[in-house]
Amino acid sequence: MIGVFDSGVGGLAILREVIDLLPRADILYLADTDAFPYGPRSARFLNSRTAAITRFLLSRSARLVAVACNTATVVAIHHLRRVFDIPFVGVEPSVKVAAELPGKEEPVYVLLTQNTASGKKYADLVKKFSQGRRVEAVCLPLLARVVEDGSFRNAKIAAQVAETVKNTLGEIDAGAKVVLGCTHYIFLKDLLQQTFGPSVKILEPGRAVAEQVGRLMIEHGIPAQENGRIKFYCTGDPDEFAGRVENLLGWAKPEVEKVEVDYR
Repeated sequence: MIGVFDSGVGGLAILREVIDLLPRADILYLADTDAFPYGPRSARFLNSRTAAITRFLLSRSARLVAVACNTATVVAIHHLRRVFDIPFVGVEPSVKVAAELPGKEEPVYVLLTQNTASGKKYADLVKKFSQGRRVEAVCLPLLARVVEDGSFRNAKIAAQVAETVKNTLGEIDAGAKVVLGCTHYIFLKDLLQQTFGPSVKILEPGRAVAEQVGRLMIEHGIPAQENGRIKFYCTGDPDEFAGRVENLLGWAKPEVEKVEVDYR
């Protein structure tokens, strides 16, 4: 049984990849919508909150947990690994992949939340893998919000997103690399590609995370051949979240159970 959690819908992009790679695995997905967004939350809050979520997933028989949120990975995953004796898979911006691509003279732009940008884990990632390439962190809080509420599908909001991105980054050179450092942003990939043009390479970590989940399941003897069942939980409005799953993934509206997490 795999547990997956995020502050909201961003982790659905990771869930989609895990299902594609491991279609027979049973999966629990918890959306902490009552605490969305994680971006501005304190480390103390995130450590306590993600530990409470992990305890809940373990109580429902999860044996591996994917932290499908960049902010939670950067801030809290070390804490989770100290507290719980289970494998965790985090989400890191694809800086290493971007730095290894041809065109070393072109910069790498990493779109992320303020919490991720200011975290030591991200700084260490850039230091280790940038290979001397210029890496620029770009914080755009608007992006996660318009994905969470689904408003990016509205033409007016989509135009606002494109304008905000252009104004923030300015003119970026052909051949530049853009790394999506928040799982919510994966759902904006097509819109961002249209905004930047075909010469800009956009990278996101979904497949790599799913592959790591698969590797750790083998390593820890966790069965991947189960019933292929997916169970959704959220801490906010379950009907609202069910609608978001339907809209983003194109699935029939799922049943979602509302839960409380004790994070004191």
